Amino acid sequence: MANQALQNIGLTPKESQIYEILLRLGQVPISDLIKETGDHPQIVYRAIDGLESKNLVISAIVRHKKYVQAESPQKLVEIEEKRLSAINKIIPTLVALQKTPKEVVVRTHKGNEAVRTFRFKALEKMNENDIYYIIGASGDRYYEVMGPEMLEWEKARIKKNIHKKLITFESQRGTLKNIESQMKLAEIRYMADNFSVPVSINVARDQSALIIWDPEPIVISIESPKIAKNYVNYFNVLWEIARE
Repeated sequence: MANQALQNIGLTPKESQIYEILLRLGQVPISDLIKETGDHPQIVYRAIDGLESKNLVISAIVRHKKYVQAESPQKLVEIEEKRLSAINKIIPTLVALQKTPKEVVVRTHKGNEAVRTFRFKALEKMNENDIYYIIGASGDRYYEVMGPEMLEWEKARIKKNIHKKLITFESQRGTLKNIESQMKLAEIRYMADNFSVPVSINVARDQSALIIWDPEPIVISIESPKIAKNYVNYFNVLWEIARE
């Protein structure tokens, strides 16, 4: 398990093996290490060179013999921290190089998990004081699909100071009044049931989603600032004619 973990952070299989052996043996002549592994000397020397280049092995000449010793495993943390720091420094440059797709990106997923995934991922990308818009909130069906994760989502939303505005239908007034009225930073308005359709529209910054409330929900997510803006405009028109 440790050997695989060492490989995951950049050591070769042989480097990983020899590093673990050196941790167990302490400072030893390379000749003893060769005997311990049973490998050809060139293989061992190559692995030692690799470990030295990664600052994971200390070598010293003692009485005309080369001795090697493993650095503390804590060194692995320092190496990863330096690597992460180097990556963080170049991220702005890489982001600037990234080509933003001009086309609308549309993805379709099915199932309860698809609803939960969209809601949480959308929330992650939102900024403080943004507004999460919902047209056609589905009431009981939504709470059933979200399950216990509904309260987790609400806590995360409130923590980021994200406002939520819902437009739903009169038939849902009782359910939403009992549940949503207890939520902070949330506003609800209602429309007559003859406008009701089995689809919800969610808008979060540049992302929109059409959620079709079949027995197995279908989530059609859309990444497009223009489409998101159009949906927000549509929301604002409905908001003016909906009732509190």
